[in-house]
Amino acid sequence: MKKINYLLAIALLFLYACDQEEAVPSFGEGDGKLGIGFVISSSDNPNARVMQDYLVIESGFIQIEELELELEGRNDMGKFEKEIEIKFSEIKKIEFDKFDASVDFFINIPEGEYKEIELEMDLIDYKNEPSIYLSGTFNDSENNSIPVVFEYFDDEIEFEVEIEPEDDDEYFRVDRIENPLVLFELNPSKWFNGVSEEDLEKAERIEGVIVLNKNTNRRLFDKVAKRIKEAAEIEIEIK
Repeated sequence: MKKINYLLAIALLFLYACDQEEAVPSFGEGDGKLGIGFVISSSDNPNARVMQDYLVIESGFIQIEELELELEGRNDMGKFEKEIEIKFSEIKKIEFDKFDASVDFFINIPEGEYKEIELEMDLIDYKNEPSIYLSGTFNDSENNSIPVVFEYFDDEIEFEVEIEPEDDDEYFRVDRIENPLVLFELNPSKWFNGVSEEDLEKAERIEGVIVLNKNTNRRLFDKVAKRIKEAAEIEIEIK
């Protein structure tokens, strides 16, 4: 299967000590924990709710089929390289909104000092639901609030991120105390930048909802999908 390697997000990483809650699932093996979280950022201003003055993206989800990690590090036994593949017994549906930046799940990896961690997330359409789903509101010229839905059906999408120290000669630690968090900050304001107020005014509506997918409002869907595909891969440097 052909794979498209790109990020759909601005990825931020913070090192912090966190208490694992029982409600947060863990996958993989090892005492080190790598937190994964998703949140929507509607603009460059974290306090702003409105992407443009006429469109607000409020929530959504992605569906993950499997995770693949390539680890390069060292521990008491010396240097090591390791590949880990985690295939969920059930498709992992991650729901997100603007304000919840908490950990969605942990990946368990060996404790140690790491030179680099490469992480890939393979997305999938599942149960007639898309790999990527976004919902929001369009405020039209008559001040009516119209629901907007974006559906991305595509089984060949990967999130891909590289995590490494700022200095090539240094390492960063992952263990039961130092739990890195990879926060994927999805930025629909950039994805929908090419969709104007006039575009949405003229868009086809299904039972009062503006739906953007491959079958409805295809021109607008293609604009957003193109920007998603053009998003750059991100390398995270731990300072």
